[in-house]
Amino acid sequence: MVDTTPLIPTSSGSDSKQGHKIFCCCCDSKRAVQIFNILAIISVVIMMTLLSVNKYADVEVDVNGDPYADQELHELKANYRYYMIAYGVGLGVYLIVLCGASMYSPCLVSIAILYSLFNLANMIYFGVTQGQDEEGWIFGYIVWPIVWEMLYIYPHAVFISEINRGIMTPETYARERHSCCCV
Repeated sequence: MVDTTPLIPTSSGSDSKQGHKIFCCCCDSKRAVQIFNILAIISVVIMMTLLSVNKYADVEVDVNGDPYADQELHELKANYRYYMIAYGVGLGVYLIVLCGASMYSPCLVSIAILYSLFNLANMIYFGVTQGQDEEGWIFGYIVWPIVWEMLYIYPHAVFISEINRGIMTPETYARERHSCCCV
């Protein structure tokens, strides 16, 4: 005979995941924030490396007589310091947000949202003022940045919301942990 009244009451559904799964199935919000910021750090390091290689390379680049490509190359070299400072600030922001996600700090993670909106405004401004003479400038300077920044903001906003509602905490992360492909 099985005892139907255990001495220790069972929890009614509190062991099931309460938080959001990013993109409906991918992973929990903390892991998504960490993945997005690691990818951002990798891309910034690659861009800084490419910028440095192009700045200090003495190789003539064949631009096939394209005046826009030649002008862009000279502008890159002339504004090298500005780009390196901007990428360095971005690298610092991504590292701070990565630490903030590990510490469950909504203030540090919200820096990513503010920085992302600043990046979006900067890219749209640059596209409207500088990029109109290029073919496909609307996609490159308006559409793609909006799509990328919204994909970047989404897990950060969900993570902040879950922290503020008490769903995502160091104590509840074992319950909220989810991933379709990461360990």
